[in-house]
Amino acid sequence: MLRTILTSLLLSAMLMASQNYTVRLAVFKNAYKLHKIINKYPPAIRKTVKTYKYNHKTYAYTIPTTNRAILKKLLPAYRRIFKDAYLQPTKRKF
Repeated sequence: MLRTILTSLLLSAMLMASQNYTVRLAVFKNAYKLHKIINKYPPAIRKTVKTYKYNHKTYAYTIPTTNRAILKKLLPAYRRIFKDAYLQPTKRKF
């Protein structure tokens, strides 16, 4: 019993330590319009932006990373085009 509890605590600690973060940029119904707006970014930042469709909406987000400090530094660059962009822990595996 004790071994099971310690193993589960260790696994949960490892999962928390490897938390991924991403910047949620926007949600659009019109995917074409979203891609047109994303193309306004410089090529270096544009490479970090990914999209996916879910429930007839297109979501734009950055590539997940474990380094939250990098995303905090890049957040003002993302907010130049998407004013309501915010940093969040990833909930989905992309």
